[in-house]
Amino acid sequence: MCGKYLAVFLCLVVFGASAAAGEFVPFVIPARQNERSVIAMESVPIRGEQDRVTVKDGHFSAAGERIRFWGVNLSFGANLPGHKDAEEIARRLAAAGINSVRCHHMDSARWPRGWWNAADGKTIEPEAFDRLDYFIDQLAKNGVYVDLNLHVGREHSRYIGLPTANRKYDKISNIFTPAIIEAQKGFARQVLGHVNKYRNVTYARDPAIAIVEITNENSFFMWSAEETLRTLPDYYAKILQGQYNSWLGKEYGSTRKLSAVWGREARPLGESVLRNGDFGVFAAEQKVPNSWILEQHSGSQAQSAPTKYKGVDCVELKPTAVRGTDWHLQFNQSLIKLEEGKYYTVTFRAAGEKKRSINCNVSEAHEPWGNMGLSRKVELTDGWRIYRFGFVAKSDDDNARLTFVFGGDEAKVYLADVKFQPGGLEGLGRTESVEKGTVRLYADSETTQRVIDRMRFLADTEKAYFDDMRNYIQKEMSSRSLVTGTIVFGPLGMYAQSDMDFIDAHAYWQHPRFPNRPWDAGDWLIEQKAMTDHPDEATLFRLAAERLADKPFTVTEYNHPAPLDSQAECVPMLASFAAAQDWDGVWLYTYSHSGDQWDRRVLSSYFDIDTNPAKWGFVRAAAAIFGEGQIGPLGGKRIVGIGQGSDVIAGLAARHLRHGGDMFGIIAQEARLSRANLLSTQVAVQVGGMEGRSQFDSRSRVDWTVDDNGKGLYFAAGRGGWVLTGHAERIKAATEGLVEIETPEFVAVTVSALDGADLYNSRKVLVAACGRCENVGMKFSADRRTVGRQWGVAPVRIETAKGRFRLTVGRWKCQALSPDGVPTGDVPVLRDNDGEIFEISGKYKTMWYLLRRIDK
Repeated sequence: MCGKYLAVFLCLVVFGASAAAGEFVPFVIPARQNERSVIAMESVPIRGEQDRVTVKDGHFSAAGERIRFWGVNLSFGANLPGHKDAEEIARRLAAAGINSVRCHHMDSARWPRGWWNAADGKTIEPEAFDRLDYFIDQLAKNGVYVDLNLHVGREHSRYIGLPTANRKYDKISNIFTPAIIEAQKGFARQVLGHVNKYRNVTYARDPAIAIVEITNENSFFMWSAEETLRTLPDYYAKILQGQYNSWLGKEYGSTRKLSAVWGREARPLGESVLRNGDFGVFAAEQKVPNSWILEQHSGSQAQSAPTKYKGVDCVELKPTAVRGTDWHLQFNQSLIKLEEGKYYTVTFRAAGEKKRSINCNVSEAHEPWGNMGLSRKVELTDGWRIYRFGFVAKSDDDNARLTFVFGGDEAKVYLADVKFQPGGLEGLGRTESVEKGTVRLYADSETTQRVIDRMRFLADTEKAYFDDMRNYIQKEMSSRSLVTGTIVFGPLGMYAQSDMDFIDAHAYWQHPRFPNRPWDAGDWLIEQKAMTDHPDEATLFRLAAERLADKPFTVTEYNHPAPLDSQAECVPMLASFAAAQDWDGVWLYTYSHSGDQWDRRVLSSYFDIDTNPAKWGFVRAAAAIFGEGQIGPLGGKRIVGIGQGSDVIAGLAARHLRHGGDMFGIIAQEARLSRANLLSTQVAVQVGGMEGRSQFDSRSRVDWTVDDNGKGLYFAAGRGGWVLTGHAERIKAATEGLVEIETPEFVAVTVSALDGADLYNSRKVLVAACGRCENVGMKFSADRRTVGRQWGVAPVRIETAKGRFRLTVGRWKCQALSPDGVPTGDVPVLRDNDGEIFEISGKYKTMWYLLRRIDK
C-alpha cells in the first residue's frame, strides 16, 4: 500500500492474544449543526432545471457533471418534521456531506407517523403534506435531493374493499391485480400532482425530487414468493391463473400443442432411495427410526416414537422444549446421492396434533449446508394428507439430506410413508385446458419446460407492471424524476427492472432476528460476527453482482445493525467498496424513525444512525471517499453476459432454477469470477448481451484477507483517502510497521482529504477512529447477541483508539475535535528523521482528529 499518493499510513497493533479494550468516552454528536465546525461540507442549493438529475453514460449527472448520491433513509415520522426541525436537519445532513434522502414508509402509517389522516386512513393529512413540502424546500436549499417512495407499506386492497391478501403490504398481489394497480396509480397521481406551496411546483416537476421508486422490495422472485403464489386467496389466484392461461394461449395457441411440449420430459417414478422410509424399524434404546436422525439445537428438545395415529402406522415427533426457531428441531436422513440436473420427487403423508406448519427441504448434509433445490413450507391439519414435491438437483452430491424442520411449534407432528424417488415429472394434467382457463400456475411434479414457462410468464407480467407504472409516472403524470421499480431479485428480477432508469439493491449484515414474534422489541438476536472476518459471507460481493451494465447502480438500504461490536466497520467498508466498484448511490438505513425526538443523546435502535457515532461519526469521511471520489474506481472492469440466445427469459429462468436469487453465484460460475477478483475488478451484468473486459489506470486498491486465526483485515486506499477495518494485530504488517496502536482489538479507521486534493498534496485531512459504541448501562446477554429492551441511558459512548500515526510527507498541525466538529486542543506532532508522528488516545475524548498542513 505504500506509495507517493498514500502519504498518511496507519498500523494498528494489539499486544497479547486476548482482546484489548479501548477507553469508552461520551461522544454525543449534536442534532443541531455548529456553524464553527471545521469539518462541515459546504453545500450548493438546488437552483432549478439546470440541477435536474439525469442519466449520462450510465451514471447520474447534474449541472453537466457526474453526481454520486451519498444518502440516508428517513422512516415513518422522520419524513415529517416540524418546520424548525426541518431547517436544522437539512443543515446537519448537508454539513455531513449527505446529498440525498430517501423518504421511506410514509405510506405505511397514519398521522403523525405517516401520511394518512388519523381518523380513517383514507386521505392524506393536510399537515403531513405541509411538513413534507417545507422539508423538501429546506433540503433543496441545502443541496439535498429527494428519493420519493410511492409504495412501501400501504395496503390499498383494504381501502378499496378487496379480500385480504396473503402477504403484508399487498406485496406480490399488487403486481398483477388490476384494481390494486389502479389504486397505486391514483395514489401516484395524488402525490406527484400535489403542488409544493413553498416551491410553487408539483412534485412531478420539482428538480429536487430526483428519484421516484414504485414499490419497495416487491417481486414474484423475492424471498418466499413461491409460497405466497402457491397459497394466494381465491380472488387473487383466479386473476393470476386467468392471466397465465391467456399468456399460454398466446404462446402455444392450443392445449394440444402445450401438452406436447410440456410432456416431452415426462418421466415415471423410480424406486425410493430412502432407507426405512416407512419407519418400520426403530432403534429401541432411543425410539428413533433406523437411518433417521433427530437433531436438537440451542435448548430445543423433542422426542420421536412409533405410534398409530388415526389408523395409520407412523412416527410421532413430539416437541418438548421449543425456543421459537424452526431449525432448532430437525428430523432428517442423510447420505442421499443426487445428480445435477436430475429430477426427484419427495412424497409423504403428514398430519399435526392441530393446525401447524413444518418445512420440508433437501440440502447438503455437510458445510456449507446449501439448499439442493427443494424448500417448501407444509401446512398441516389434524387429518392425514399426502404431500408431493418435485425438484431439480442443483449439483452432484453424495451426501445430501431430506429434512423435516419442526421447531416452530409445540404441537406434535406425524409422518408416514416417506419416499424420495428419481423421476416423477408430469406435463399437462388430464383436466387442464388452455381454452377453458384451467391450467394451474403450479402442479405437484412439473417438467422443466412447465417450470420455465411459468417463470417466463411471471417475468413478463412483472416487467409489464413496472414498465406500465414508469410510463404512467413519466408520461401521464409528466414527472421528470428518474424512476426505478424495486430492488433486484435474481436474474428474472433484474430482467423485470432492465428498462428502469437505474438499478437498485438492498443488503444488511446480521439483520436482527425475531425468534418468536416479528419485530418484538424485547425478543431479538443479532449474531456477533464482524463482516471483516467473513468475506465469504459478505453482503458487498452479492451487491456488486446485481449491477446491470450501462445503468446507474444504487444501494438504497444498507446497515450493520446496533449493537454489533463491529458496527463501526459498516460505513467505511460500504463507502470504500462502492467507490472502488464505481456505484452511483448509497443510502444508509436509516437516519431516524422518529419525527420529534431529534435531540436524543442515546443509541436507540438497531438502525437509527443519527445518534450513533459508530455510523454517523464516519459519514463525513465517507462523503469524501465515496461522494467526492477520494477512492476511485478499480482499474479492471468485467461485463458478464447472461441469458444469451434466442430466448433470453428462458435462459434467465434456467439460471434462476440453479441459483435462485444469487447473482454472485451466477457470475462466479459463468465468468469464473471469485470474491478476490472483485477486489481488483469492477463487475456488471449484461442481460442477453455479450461479455466485455476493459482495463485502465487506477490509484485505488482493495485488500481483504483473513488469517489462520480467523481474524480479518479490510484495507482500501485511493488518491485521497483510505479505509481500514479489522483486527489491530494484523495491521502492522499490512502498513509496514509505520504506526502502532494498542487498543482496541477491533477498530475502524478512515483517513480522508477534505479539500478534494490527493493525500500527497492535501492541506486538510480528517482521521476518524472508533471501536465499539454503547450507551451507559447497556445490558447485554451473556453471548452479547441482544440487549432486549435494556438499551441503557445517555450519553452514548465510543471506544476510543490509542496509538501513533506517522506522516511521511510535509509538516502538520493536529487538533482533536469535539462531537460538534470544533477543535478542543492541539495534539502534539513530533518530528524525526523519517517524518512526523502524532498520537491518539482516550485522553482526547474523540474519534475525530483534523490534520492541517503548515508547510505550504
